[in-house]
Amino acid sequence: MPKAELYKISVADGKVMLRVPEQLIGAETADINEIQAELHLMDVDYIPEQLLDIYNRTSGEFDFLTDLKTTDFTLQIELSEDDSKAYLNVIPPQEEIEPLTLERVLAAFREKNVHQGIDREYIEKIITDRIYYEPALAASGKSPVNGANGHPELLFLPEKFRPSSDTTVSLRELPVLQKVTEGQELVRVEQATMGEDGYTITGRLITATSGKQFRIRPGRNTRYNAEGTHIIATKEGVVCLGNDSISVEKIKYMDKVDATIGRVRFDGIVSIRGNVSDRCSVEAVRIEIGGSVGKAQLRSLGDIRVTQGLKGTIVQCGGSLHAANMIDTQASIFDHAVVDEFILNSKVLCGSTLQINAIDGYACGGVLQAGNLIRLSNVGMPVKKKKNNNAPNKNEITPQTIIEVGISLKNRKQFNASYLEDLGKSGWVEDKIRVLGELEEKANKNVVSAFSDLRKREAQDEINELNKITGGGVVFITGRIPAGTAINVRRYRYNVRSDIKDKAFSFSENGIQTSSCRELLKDYQKYFFEIMV
Repeated sequence: MPKAELYKISVADGKVMLRVPEQLIGAETADINEIQAELHLMDVDYIPEQLLDIYNRTSGEFDFLTDLKTTDFTLQIELSEDDSKAYLNVIPPQEEIEPLTLERVLAAFREKNVHQGIDREYIEKIITDRIYYEPALAASGKSPVNGANGHPELLFLPEKFRPSSDTTVSLRELPVLQKVTEGQELVRVEQATMGEDGYTITGRLITATSGKQFRIRPGRNTRYNAEGTHIIATKEGVVCLGNDSISVEKIKYMDKVDATIGRVRFDGIVSIRGNVSDRCSVEAVRIEIGGSVGKAQLRSLGDIRVTQGLKGTIVQCGGSLHAANMIDTQASIFDHAVVDEFILNSKVLCGSTLQINAIDGYACGGVLQAGNLIRLSNVGMPVKKKKNNNAPNKNEITPQTIIEVGISLKNRKQFNASYLEDLGKSGWVEDKIRVLGELEEKANKNVVSAFSDLRKREAQDEINELNKITGGGVVFITGRIPAGTAINVRRYRYNVRSDIKDKAFSFSENGIQTSSCRELLKDYQKYFFEIMV
């Protein structure tokens, strides 16, 4: 029988306790000589009669044998879970024979594999001042210090509108049309800092993360100053922000564009206070429209912002598009599409994200495609609008809405290639198409920097990176989704067979999977485009 089952010696709180189980007839019994031998090895001073009394009693409980007269220091060393700190607790002996030394404590730390960050001065203070029974921090590692991200100080903005240094800045979300003068300082970039690595008390390296540089380049009519610390304006004009560049452009203000004007082409920013009428066209580096746009053409090398709606409009946008609503519109957008209210029977293709902001907003009919993410409030015509129809047709079929994520720039270029064909179908005559093509070639030559090969490659890299993060793209629909809606993710098709609501559609090994929209949206909300006004 194992010794532990015959007797047990325990030391607790300076007391030696002995347990001898009840002796069963015919069973193996504890040997008192073995007990005495173990007590001798433990250097325990006891009264033999007391030992014999416990041995004969065999109560099966721990009985007090004697007080333990310790002659050596007990060093308790406790490490934190992440090995960043070590605490030392010194328990003195009852009878001190040899004094505690620093070398003895250091040896105890080595036994615990603690090699770095030991506070020798504090340990000597513990020994000198006899600080006992108080666990004290005696060794600390070095916490890593992550580097700070680079941050732009946007000097062209009024101070109250400048983003603080602790916020992430997206140039395309900032207020626009800020007037500047020649020689004015526009941007000062605070450089990112390197991180400082840390280490644990056991010697394990903790790697720090370096900050990310903020990337902004001089565009047209801007340059670095002689010291390379600021971007300054080389001409008077209006600030125009791209995804990673800043330029100063001329601006042309107009009240409206109608049949009396017809076509507008301007090598700069066009700001229209009113509407753009049917069969008109506007081409510029950036387009700002305070009213609505009819069956017209908008073509911009940068962003397009329309305060009201697009109805029957054909749009080619080299940046991002923001509009109140879209009806029967065809839009090819390089980056983001932001619609405040609804999209009705339109074909919208954008390279990165597409979103409808209003809680009661909706998309009905047509094709919506985005490179990475789509966020919609509802799909299908609102119930109120159906009820308000004076002569409803019970047999009327709700138009199918096709929603697709995961398209590439290549797909979008194919759409652009068919753009002139779409114009022809819309009733534009061949001589106008030819003239527009010539104007486009001239505009491209004048603004080469806006469509440089580097910009295209970097934009593709950004889209591809987000595509990896999203696993091929995600469609978020926070409200209703009627039967008949088609969802395409990475060329896999999901047909909604019955009315559902609040769903996110993403790609998995088995095809398209659905999940709670509101929960998953939290992880991707930061990738959507936000507009500051």
